[in-house]
Amino acid sequence: MLGECGLDVDLYSAYSGSDALALLSETRMDIVISDVAMPGMDGLELMGRIHADWPECRVIFLSGHSEFDMIYRAIQGEAVTFLLKTEGFDKIISTLRETITDLERTQRQRETQALLSDQQEVTRQLLQREALTALVRGRSRKIYAAALEINLDQPLLPLYAYIESGTMSLTLEELHEKLLLIDRALRRQLAIYPIQIAFWNHHEDILWLLQPARSLDMRRCMLYVRENIELIQEVVRHEAGMTLAFALHTSAVSAEQLADAYQALRRRICQGMGVPGMIALQPFTPRAAAAPLLTDSLTSRLKDAMEHMNRKEFLSLLEKATDLLRVSDSMENPYALEAFMTLSRLFLAYINRWKLHDSVQFPGGLTGLTSITGFTSWSQAADAFMELGRMLFRLSEGDQGSRSQAIVMKIREHVERHLDRPEELSLSRMAEITYFNPTYLSRLFHQIMGETLSDYVSGARIRRANQLLRDSGNRISDVSEAVGFSSSANFSRFYRKMTGSSPQEYRDGLARSSLQANDGRTDQA
Repeated sequence: MLGECGLDVDLYSAYSGSDALALLSETRMDIVISDVAMPGMDGLELMGRIHADWPECRVIFLSGHSEFDMIYRAIQGEAVTFLLKTEGFDKIISTLRETITDLERTQRQRETQALLSDQQEVTRQLLQREALTALVRGRSRKIYAAALEINLDQPLLPLYAYIESGTMSLTLEELHEKLLLIDRALRRQLAIYPIQIAFWNHHEDILWLLQPARSLDMRRCMLYVRENIELIQEVVRHEAGMTLAFALHTSAVSAEQLADAYQALRRRICQGMGVPGMIALQPFTPRAAAAPLLTDSLTSRLKDAMEHMNRKEFLSLLEKATDLLRVSDSMENPYALEAFMTLSRLFLAYINRWKLHDSVQFPGGLTGLTSITGFTSWSQAADAFMELGRMLFRLSEGDQGSRSQAIVMKIREHVERHLDRPEELSLSRMAEITYFNPTYLSRLFHQIMGETLSDYVSGARIRRANQLLRDSGNRISDVSEAVGFSSSANFSRFYRKMTGSSPQEYRDGLARSSLQANDGRTDQA
């Protein structure tokens, strides 16, 4: 660790080129500081071996004047810095800091370049899928409209297809390729007509949104699509080995009606199952706005908020959902019963996943979530759901805090037990024993403790050193080893950096204080 120099880095040491390569065979290093002249393998050979496996690793060479010619050849390559040993420790630290800054800058440039070089088609497809998923689930996503090949302000013609067969033995990658092939088959068949097309799928469910372009009207668009469905079906069966069942609305719908239109087409296909490769036409009748049905959109958003522990969002959505219960007077209202059962399934899934069976309270216990017999009114059930939601978040948030505290405690105990072993104090080692990503672990520790892990380790070393220095029988070299330093000089430099005095000065100060205290007691006697 170089925390005392303001650098939050992991430090590894090796005593030969072969030792360094052994470390590098298991761990990626960003920077290597090496002598040029070493027994067995010189610095140039080591650099060549390093860059063969880790081409972006930076090498800082330390050298005497007599090795200048060798170094001159080395610095013709990239990622190499040359320092004279006579330039001192501060120069090494400043060079290390500059190299870290340069590495970070290079990484940012690389990330920017990679982002810019991503295929525009992939980005467009992702945005299109996000927008269409929102529309299919009943949420408006007009902010993504620019990524679509259709105009959400104009009428749409939904064409639904269900893959009846041909997917059982496919991997996810193979299924994705087949879906693209199906989409291309439809676009190829409709290419002669001025029709705009957007494509969406979820597993075996496929939906195309079609829209007439230029002078084509919706009636002619519907005719062209309807008359080509059988040909598309044959092409897909021949090229992809899949059988599709199709359902097409006989009238256009708006973007706001798309969720209901999609569900109506799915129901039409499900009702006709057993008729292989069916092609069905479905009139669209908008659902009555007064029907108090818990929508797929609201259910999906509730699940998302719960999974991501978004308390405010979840309770706000739950209040909207329970309003569907409160407005109903009859306990036999089928829409209210559907909303009750949907919320019950959502809560039960969460309770089971997080094993909270013994902690939650609900009228009638957990079985009360499966029946309305324990309630005299829907408002009473709505209140019970709201209280259950608040209770689950209290339990989860408390448990989450306890887990975080336990992780930090484990790290602190590990540090205290291994102050004499620097290799055990690296961030990568602590990530290894806690099974967390190093960056996340560092951020979590800082959040809980209010200081970086590097600062904590440095503080623990000073505390242990002071404890040992109070015993005059402990030599400073012994204290140095006890807190993980291989030499007394390095320990003294670290100690002065942290406290402003040397270990000997600290010990002398203790002796003076003790002497003054004894003198005071003698005077009193």
